Amino acid sequence: MDIAQGRTTNYLAETAYFPKVAARSWRWGPEMWEAAHALEEAGLPTDLADAAASVMGRWTGLKDTSPDLALVLDELHKGPQGDPT
Repeated sequence: MDIAQGRTTNYLAETAYFPKVAARSWRWGPEMWEAAHALEEAGLPTDLADAAASVMGRWTGLKDTSPDLALVLDELHKGPQGDPT
């Protein structure tokens, strides 16, 4: 709670934060697919979890790297595994 209260901006507004998230997204993508599956089994909408998993999947190739913002955004515009959408 203290960390959240200390924030002056939204993480999504801090583009410098994107490379850090992209380099770690390989951990969260599979978890988001699992969450989507659990939601589906419960008869609930999966849209948000599916979207998060898709974004994280686009950054899989950046695992444990130090990408710059341009590369992060380039990978985001590609489909999963680097295939154009």
